[in-house]
Amino acid sequence: MSSASAAALPPRLIMFISFALMSAINYAFGLTAGWLLAPGDFGLLAFTQTLLTIGGLVLNSGFAWSLTANIVGADRDERARLVRGAALANLLLALAMSGAILVLFMAGPLRAGLETWRMAALVIAAFPLLSLVTIARATAQGSENFAMVAALFVVETAVKAGAGLGLVLAGFGAVGAIAGFLAGGLCAGALGLLYLVRRLAIRPWGAVARPGFRSAGAIFAALLGMALLLNLDTIGMKLFLPGDRAAVGRYQAGIVLANTPYYLLTAMVPIFFTEVARLKQIGRSAPFVGEILRLAFLVLLPIEALLAAFPALFLHMLFPAAYLAGADTLRILAIANAAIILVAIFSTAFQASGQAIVSGRVLLSITACEAVVLRFIVPGRHGIGAASTFLSATCLALIVLAITYYRRLESRSLRRVLIWLSRYAIAILAGSVIGLAVLRLGNRGLLAAVLGGAGYAAAVFALRLVSLPDLLGRTAAARPATVGAEE
Repeated sequence: MSSASAAALPPRLIMFISFALMSAINYAFGLTAGWLLAPGDFGLLAFTQTLLTIGGLVLNSGFAWSLTANIVGADRDERARLVRGAALANLLLALAMSGAILVLFMAGPLRAGLETWRMAALVIAAFPLLSLVTIARATAQGSENFAMVAALFVVETAVKAGAGLGLVLAGFGAVGAIAGFLAGGLCAGALGLLYLVRRLAIRPWGAVARPGFRSAGAIFAALLGMALLLNLDTIGMKLFLPGDRAAVGRYQAGIVLANTPYYLLTAMVPIFFTEVARLKQIGRSAPFVGEILRLAFLVLLPIEALLAAFPALFLHMLFPAAYLAGADTLRILAIANAAIILVAIFSTAFQASGQAIVSGRVLLSITACEAVVLRFIVPGRHGIGAASTFLSATCLALIVLAITYYRRLESRSLRRVLIWLSRYAIAILAGSVIGLAVLRLGNRGLLAAVLGGAGYAAAVFALRLVSLPDLLGRTAAARPATVGAEE
């Protein structure tokens, strides 16, 4: 697809296409690594990948997200100054994070998690590269070049998977898989630098605009809280069960499956953030928040429901038999990920509207308590304890953020929301009844999941909860809609 034809596509469709590619690549990477590595090595990969994920989210937080908000509508010269300032600040943050990893590994707290100096060195080297990628992506997003946003995501993911799996096959094990992350960051960083210098004419040298540390700090707190909420359970499993690497690998298999709908949401977050950032007021964001909430309820939450209903089926289909012991954990993780999808939507709305400190305080407070609970519950209850703690933390965060958001709306329409939700409940009930009937007649889980899903989809269209143009590119800017809007 040429850049001109990509630019002609609706932003939502561009991001959906990029998600489809990233989803396929990430699934292939996770599943293939699960087959090639023993559960213990897969657990080591899971822990190290979690550290890189948290680092990437931190580097994509304060300076990068505030850059996106600031350059929306900025002129060329101001944009260049803002990008240089954010890039410098993000690089310094990356170096500080690399230094912290080095100190914590040498001192001992991360030695049980990373295990070897080679693994620690790869994590340390990856952060500076990720800092450049996140700034390039933030600049493309603020400039509303979603084709470039998608390209940076796909290039990083494809190179990571290809190089990582190639090194695993070459005999380098989990270290080789993580080396793929370094290769992905290097290639995406090169593409991002080319975009900034050649396309936007932003040279590395020149005037620098000092980042707004107050607003950046608030967004940093919000996204750090989100990163910890997503990953503390995995970290807790590796650090608090040092003698059972296989248990971490089984837990990671459940995460690979349960996180998939969340990653579909992340494909839409750049568009959602930019739309809300234009408003500058959270009280007027209901049309955009309602649109993405509707996507979550109609598409993402039903996927989590299937994983929760048939955990052993999906683990058996996609992972070796050694991972089937994690079926009960997957059931809890799927429910928790349904909650965290909604948490991410409300948190992003606060961030984009300049009130990131609200979600930052809520998420950091909850994750601080979660870390303490994990320390005491994981050694005794293992994966079930970690997943249950994760579920409790996400549900609490969802309740607090949803209530806070609703109270700040300028206009509220609870009646319309309830009407929409009642129709949605009918669609869910229709799919469930069909699935349960098939299951009772033949005890065939896959057929029950397929026919139940088909019945749900038919009910969604019959009840006019969504139309095909909504799924293919019509945005909230073109047709304001809330979760409770009449069709």
